[in-house]
Amino acid sequence: ELLTAYFRGELEGLELQRVEAWLAESEEHRQQYRRISADMLFWQWSLKEWKLDSSDAERRLKAVWNRKPGLSWKRYLTIAASVVILLFAGWWGFRHVDKNTEIPAEVFAKIEPITPRAVLVLSSGKQIDLAESHEQITEQNGMIVEVDSSGEIRYQRTDLQSEEIIYNKVIVPRSGEYFVTLCDGSKVWLNADTEFEFPVNFSETIREVRLKGEAYFQVAKDCQKPFIVKSGEYQLQVYGTEFNLNTYHTDRIEAVLVKGSIGFRANAGCKEIVLQPEQLGIANTGNGKTEVLDVDVYPYIAWKNKDMVFVNERLESIMEKIERWYDVNVFFQNERLKDLRFYGDMKRYSDIREILAYLEKSSDVRFQVNGRTLIVCEK
Repeated sequence: ELLTAYFRGELEGLELQRVEAWLAESEEHRQQYRRISADMLFWQWSLKEWKLDSSDAERRLKAVWNRKPGLSWKRYLTIAASVVILLFAGWWGFRHVDKNTEIPAEVFAKIEPITPRAVLVLSSGKQIDLAESHEQITEQNGMIVEVDSSGEIRYQRTDLQSEEIIYNKVIVPRSGEYFVTLCDGSKVWLNADTEFEFPVNFSETIREVRLKGEAYFQVAKDCQKPFIVKSGEYQLQVYGTEFNLNTYHTDRIEAVLVKGSIGFRANAGCKEIVLQPEQLGIANTGNGKTEVLDVDVYPYIAWKNKDMVFVNERLESIMEKIERWYDVNVFFQNERLKDLRFYGDMKRYSDIREILAYLEKSSDVRFQVNGRTLIVCEK
């Protein structure tokens, strides 16, 4: 019931926070919500396109679901048939959208572009909303954490009370981004829907961090302390460099090198593959194999510069980015539409209407909007 209310935009306060926290927990939860949203969209099209009464439709469905022994099969089949007709009507309406219907501007009111926001989790477990807090924080070991109103946190080493290695985590939600300066001066840009865990002070021998999502790293050079980024079983050995690491996908991890050099390996037992500038390393999470390609790196790192660039990119991939950046859910009316390819260059902070309008003008797709749900339709 909460997920249904969330889909309808009816939740507020604690209930809204509860659902958003549940969605942020795992991709499995988000997929479950997408399935429920798809059912709701299907139902709404049934009512809208065929002007059906919602209470009557629900009554008919409940009669089928809760059939009593006393109800004759003839009567039961009559009700069931009416439900089938109802569902077919919804399917037909959903598949044959009015191609000339324009989307009113007000339906986009709740879909805002990406903004600097994140949650900082201290070693004590305390959570701080970085969009609300702009102050200095002192960690348990004396480390000073500065929170900037522009969307940045900085770790500055002072006379530490303890050499104990303690960790912080920055959680960036969908439609958010954040910038972190680590205690060694390394800079990390965090994309939407990302978790980044790191020591507030590095050990004397190694600098090791963990990433789930996507980040751009500008690593401070220190030959005495290797910089290692881990994601699941995968790790990157960094040799003073700039690179982008994308771990969004369940079947692969992508590393794009801009400057310097990085060693890329599936796990401790695998051979390290060294990437050169303007190379893309793709590691298959299933078989552990790694592929290296020469690429134009900018489309992979454009997000860090607040740009949205796609070069012969599949529509499915573009819409996955839009889901994360604008915190919306996307459904394709036709699987074939996922394979359409696009070229484009626009600002990542653009109004979502500009992006959708560009995609519509460039192809045979159009978009229907329902709350925070986008339906990709065929013209």
